[in-house]
Amino acid sequence: MVTQFSCSSTSTFIVTSDFAPYLFQAIQKENHPDGIILNHEFDYILNALKDPSFNDQMVGGVPLSVRLYPLIEMIKAAKFSNDKFIIWGSLS
Repeated sequence: MVTQFSCSSTSTFIVTSDFAPYLFQAIQKENHPDGIILNHEFDYILNALKDPSFNDQMVGGVPLSVRLYPLIEMIKAAKFSNDKFIIWGSLS
């Protein structure tokens, strides 16, 4: 399953099926085909994504912290722009 994340203040980004389980575990959300991160969750998730253990984990030869970077930037932009949510949906 290929998953697309989007919000009104940034470009979308796509997560492949091999990486999706790691991302959803990092943000403490269930890996559903469609979902939402509400604005009141932004700070909590940003703090969770600062966990130094993500620097040690590798996914496909790339540090997990690097793979999480687009989501971190999306959440920061959404928070700064007062977006109400970030959504994700399956593209397959």
